[in-house]
Amino acid sequence: MKNNFFITGDLHVGKSTLINRILDDFSFSDIAGFRTSRYYRDKKLEGFYIEDIRSEYENPKDKFIGRCINKDNWISIPSTFDDYGVEILKRSLEMNPRLIIMDELGFFENEADIFQKMVLRVLDSEIPVLGVLKQKQTTFLDIIRNRKDVNLITISPDNRDEMCSVLSKKIEKELCRQESEHKPNIDAVAFEKTTREVFAPVYPVIAKQIKDVTQMTNGLCLDIGAGTGHLGIELAKITNLQVTLLDQSEDMLLIAEQNIRYNGLEDRVNVTSGDVHHLLIDDGSVDLVISRGSLFFWEDKKRAFKEIYRVLVPEGTAYIGGGFGTEELKRRIDIEMQKRDKCWRRNMTQKVEKTKINYQELLEDLGISDYQIINNTANMWVVIKKDVNEQVVTA
Repeated sequence: MKNNFFITGDLHVGKSTLINRILDDFSFSDIAGFRTSRYYRDKKLEGFYIEDIRSEYENPKDKFIGRCINKDNWISIPSTFDDYGVEILKRSLEMNPRLIIMDELGFFENEADIFQKMVLRVLDSEIPVLGVLKQKQTTFLDIIRNRKDVNLITISPDNRDEMCSVLSKKIEKELCRQESEHKPNIDAVAFEKTTREVFAPVYPVIAKQIKDVTQMTNGLCLDIGAGTGHLGIELAKITNLQVTLLDQSEDMLLIAEQNIRYNGLEDRVNVTSGDVHHLLIDDGSVDLVISRGSLFFWEDKKRAFKEIYRVLVPEGTAYIGGGFGTEELKRRIDIEMQKRDKCWRRNMTQKVEKTKINYQELLEDLGISDYQIINNTANMWVVIKKDVNEQVVTA
């Protein structure tokens, strides 16, 4: 079940300030929703108005939700909620952001029936909500408090700092869960941008490590799950290998072709679409198989390794796994990626756990005896050497 998070507490305890601290912590660029702001004239509070959280310094004209008349008498303006408030929330759903803000829900909207229904519709959506709930008893506020998908956090001057940390962790956990369950197909353009800006230094280092460990400099190389082609291209630069970049994503391969042309390697590097579980390649035809990172996505690792072993020539080598080259490169990438994605470390840990299987047992079940497993803080690689007389099991 999706979680929504609402902060409540006494007046002037810092509920909205806490939301701003959390948003600063996450550095969100894709949020939506509304905030309510105070309107002063001659240093006197004369009203509250609603504004789109993505629009700075909105003119409060026609956006007032409450006005002060006759000194301390307040009137609500439900039509503002039902018109502009509903418009903001509809736009928020259409944007499909990572988080929707509702700061705050109180008693001014008691008679804004359309707005109330829209709030409940947002809470029913797949997008988590972070909001403020006034500590008042109204039918509408009680409906929200009693929802099973609402986490209500009460803050006070004594626990405010502690609850900021607690709430940040709760939201991070929920966003990472949502991302894991509803992750769309990888955007090739965004993938390439991140690769160039963050991961680029890794590929020459790993390419040299592959060359040094395998001693393979001639023949045919197959890069499985090649993405936009950086590892295979770097290996082609320092060897005489003919490299085929294989990936299931046509968008990735289109960018890989551009990278091949940019590096002037059209005569030795090409692309092909394919799946590691069903390689459309002849037995014993590939001298070197490499793959960085795609191991995380293989549904049937035993079948994948069997296919890889099948296509290797006698005395051919496979270098499969993932890594960052060196501990220093990993440290630098971790820092940068955590700035860009709050879920980075959590997701990396989950990926590692997902692939943490007994590779020794898997390989020996396939009848593969000549292998090496490299496992340290920066890298995890399975290196296989195909024996001249060895045959992988077909069962």
